[in-house]
Amino acid sequence: MKSIVKTVASLALLLLTFSCALETIDSQMTPEKARASIRLECSALESYTVQAAKPQDISFHVSATTPWTITAKDAAWLTVTPASSSVSSLSEDIIVKAAANTGFADRKAVLTVTGENTDQSFTITVTQLRKGKLVVTPVADQYEPAGGAKTFKVESNIAWEATAADEWLTLDPASGTSEGETKSFDVTATAAANSSVTRFTTVTVTAGDEKQEFAIIQKGQTLEFLPVADPAVDRHGATMELGVNATMDWKVECDHPAVTATKKGNDKVEVVVPWNNQFAPRTINITVKPTTAAYGDVSSTVTLTQDINFSFSGHCEVLADGSVKVYGDQASRVKLIDALRYVNIIIKMGDKSFGEKAQMWVYSNDAVEGTEIEIQNQIQLGKRVRVRLNGHLPNSGLSCYDSVDYDMSQSELNAMDEYRVDVVPGTNSTEGVQHLNFSFSYNGTLRSAVLDKPSIFADVPTAACHYWFGCYSASEDGTWYIVKTCDVISVEE
Repeated sequence: MKSIVKTVASLALLLLTFSCALETIDSQMTPEKARASIRLECSALESYTVQAAKPQDISFHVSATTPWTITAKDAAWLTVTPASSSVSSLSEDIIVKAAANTGFADRKAVLTVTGENTDQSFTITVTQLRKGKLVVTPVADQYEPAGGAKTFKVESNIAWEATAADEWLTLDPASGTSEGETKSFDVTATAAANSSVTRFTTVTVTAGDEKQEFAIIQKGQTLEFLPVADPAVDRHGATMELGVNATMDWKVECDHPAVTATKKGNDKVEVVVPWNNQFAPRTINITVKPTTAAYGDVSSTVTLTQDINFSFSGHCEVLADGSVKVYGDQASRVKLIDALRYVNIIIKMGDKSFGEKAQMWVYSNDAVEGTEIEIQNQIQLGKRVRVRLNGHLPNSGLSCYDSVDYDMSQSELNAMDEYRVDVVPGTNSTEGVQHLNFSFSYNGTLRSAVLDKPSIFADVPTAACHYWFGCYSASEDGTWYIVKTCDVISVEE
């Protein structure tokens, strides 16, 4: 019986509690209460400023529990993406793009973010700067070496700034403002004294997105070659003068050991280029430089060229240093281009490898039809070293032949450093005597042979006298030799 009473009491207490709860529940949602429960949030700043040209994008977020819209005032130049949402969204990324401002005045637009069924809103002001109007009238004249001040003009409707690329030029004022109106400013550009050569710098003026540059030139000390009419030097050699325009003390240098360059006063260089005794064209660089480092790293160079005096046939190889390598596997010849009657021929030898059948000839033979003349110096190991004069002039009754033979070993030949041939008029009182002297030097030893005979050159035209050195016929023993230089000096009759 007690348990029944206890159960009934519990039920009564539960009914009483439920009744009290029903009294505290609002049984009707009013419009005011529903509007208050809507959420609209925007992360945008109250205002933004963008450039006239290439304006930056504006981005922010909109979060809402109700559809929302972004409206714009005076914003035809703005594009908003997205501009609305038909449903509520937790978060939406908004991008605002501005077109370039081509006008010379600032412009503003107002964006308003609103949501349905809510009084909440956000206002965003976007200002776009005006297009910069920049006109620069540069310094027209060059500065003198002493330096000084010159003026240029800046016209702008916005703030501007001017800079010089080098410290020797200072600007005053270096900036200015105009508050929207186009104003003109005089800028003083002052150059320091210049103790070096002519120098250049650049002045840059910027106003917003506008930029203008101009060059500033200051005269300085001068060091330069005057123009050279013809840089090609005669292959026979020449002496020439190069004009120099200089306001400083200077020196001259030449990169070719055979060429001399001499300073003459303060306005000339005398260049002496000898006969080209090598087998490649010469390139000669003549350079003038300041005598002190105070003028900076400045110089002026003239490049001269000189052609060769020889032609080649057979197996001849011109090397990088201008020497020639003559091989004995063919009838190889290095021939003097000019025809000469009496000469001194001086051959400086380089590396060599004369074999057991070695040959080396200095030879002159005819180049005119009807004239037969030969002057030979033959080196044929195993046979002879011969000095020979041989000739015949048709219809003249003149014929001559004679020779001098002597021995020279292979080791002596491979040690040879100079090979000389002199074909000169006779030195004695006998009229018409021709003198031939062939000599070899090696390891300080001189070997020579002399032949004096009546001249067979007396009635021979110069065009018939062409000298060459090389191998007259093939020597299949690996023979080769290098000639570093060959000087050919004409001897007057």
